[in-house]
This record gives sequence, structure tokens and C-alpha cells, in this order.
Amino acid sequence: MLLSFSSCKERFEFYGKDIVVTYPDRIDTLVGYPVKLENEYTGFMSAYDGVLLFASSKHPDGYVYVYNAETGKRTKAICPVGNGPDEVISVSFYECFERDSGKISMWFNDVNKRTIMRVDTQGNILQRIHTKNLQSTNFYGIGMFFILNDSLLLAYMQSEEIFENKILAPSYRVFNYITGETVKNYKLFSDYEVNHRNEYLLPPFYLSASHRIKPDKSKLALAMSYLKQIIILDIKTGKAKAVSIENIPNFEQVFSRDTITEYHREMCCDERYIYVLEGDLEKSYGRVNVFDWEGNFTNVLQINDDAVEFAFDAVRKTLYTKNDLEEITAYDLNFFYK
Repeated sequence: MLLSFSSCKERFEFYGKDIVVTYPDRIDTLVGYPVKLENEYTGFMSAYDGVLLFASSKHPDGYVYVYNAETGKRTKAICPVGNGPDEVISVSFYECFERDSGKISMWFNDVNKRTIMRVDTQGNILQRIHTKNLQSTNFYGIGMFFILNDSLLLAYMQSEEIFENKILAPSYRVFNYITGETVKNYKLFSDYEVNHRNEYLLPPFYLSASHRIKPDKSKLALAMSYLKQIIILDIKTGKAKAVSIENIPNFEQVFSRDTITEYHREMCCDERYIYVLEGDLEKSYGRVNVFDWEGNFTNVLQINDDAVEFAFDAVRKTLYTKNDLEEITAYDLNFFYK
């Protein structure tokens, strides 16, 4: 099944079901405990089954640092920086974890080499996929991606300008990475057309806080930074629903503002819940909104007011936050699942 929309409009439209929700009456305040890590740690934080990872170009001996979350010991520096065959200039990853015979590995996108690679926590490269072979007309190539099975991957194709006055909306594409063929194309928004060249501005609501996939790989969640909204896409059917929190600005209001409010900073998930860290440029961070995969707004969790980033260990049900001082706090959420 190929889902595709090619219409070009003067305003943006969402191809899906809109749901407006209100904040739950109850807010649960969580009490965390500090996590002390040795040596230098900075950058994007991720977690899986007792392992903490930090990705940053500031690391001198590897783009990604691997830590034992219980002992605080750094166990490895992986993805060495350089121009060699097993080195990277920079990489990105999106909670793409695998487990083989008890060993944990992660999928990384080496943008400069147009290659996706699976690397274990010891730094061994287990698999490579060359994304330049995929059938894509998108100038920016593969951005966010998730491996669905032994032959398919789901990728986020960024918004781009293709003519003087036409802007292609971002979309999700499923590729057969063995044959290079496009299998499905999910377009959530209409394309946009402007009347004059100087009116062009990349639609700010396209800039997402994060993408996360349900562990069974049946659904995808997208947290939008500049709309107080998450989108849940059913990967099998292509149906999508936008879950908006009441009193949000609409698209036109976002474009008309001189300053843009950042409503969401980060998102994590497991098989049951979607966790979204709120962000507001005028307020402290620290509120986590919890949704289920049907779009129900189930809970609000209050954590450290100065949390600017978080990660969730979906195996051990532990939430980790980081503040501007690179201080890590952990919250045990196992009670939440009883």
C-alpha cells in the first residue's frame, strides 16, 4: 500500500484525526536520586537496560561515551572521530536499540558517509546500510530512521523547497534497504506554496522535538516543538492522529509570532506509554506529560524544575534527567506500572 499526497495549498493541513485533550487533574511529584558518573559526560543522553550513552563532538576519544548506570563507570568510548573507514565525523541516533545473545547494540546514522551502522557497546560495527542507494529525491537524505525488520526501515524525510515558491512538507517513508525501493510514503501535512520568495520561512511546527517508535514497531510518535501537540502514526495502516493540549496556538498564530514558544523538548517511550518533557522558554522545565499509544492523556509527572534533557530506560523503567550543569538525576517509575 502506497499512501501519498501531492496537492499544494496556500495553508498547511494535517492529514489525520485531530484530538484535543485537557490536563489531568492530578500531578504526581517524583523524588529522584543523583547519578554520579566518572570522567567527562556531555551531549545527547540515551538509556537502555542499565546503560547510559552520551553523544557529543566534544568527546576527544569517541563520539559516544558508554556508562554503566549503576556504578557510574565509563565502560567504552565508541564511534571514534576521524576520516578513516571505521571513524565518523558525527552521528545521530534515535533510541534504536537491539539485543543479540544478551549484547546491546545501537543503530547510528553517519550522515557524512550516507551510511547507517549498527554498533555494539564495545564499539564493534555489526552491520552497515548505505542510504545513498535508497530511492529518494529528498535533497537532505535520510534524517531520523528506525529499522523495522530484516529488510525495511522507516525514515523521516525533511521539509525542503523544490521550486521557487513550493515547499514540500516532511514525510515518513518506508524503504526496502536491500533493494533500495520505496515501499510506503506517509505524508502527514500538505505541501505549502508561498507567493513571494522573501516570504519563505521553514514552517516552525515542522521542527520536531523527537521521534520515537513503539517497541513492537507498530506505531510512531512525534512530539512537535512549537505546537503543544504529539502525533501518533500507525505504521501498518498509515492512519495518524494529532493529540493537542487545550488552548494551543494554531498554525497561523505560530507564523505570526515574533518569538516562538518551545512547548516540547524531548520524548521517550516504551510499550505502554509516551513520555514528553515540556519546555517553555519563559519557565523552568520539569513537567513530563504521559500519553498512552491511543492518544489518551493519562498523567502528569513533576520532576526537577531545571531538567533540560531526559532519557528513559524502557527495560528497567527508570527516567533520567540532566540539567545545564550536566548533573544526572534518576527516577524509578516501576510503581507506575503496577
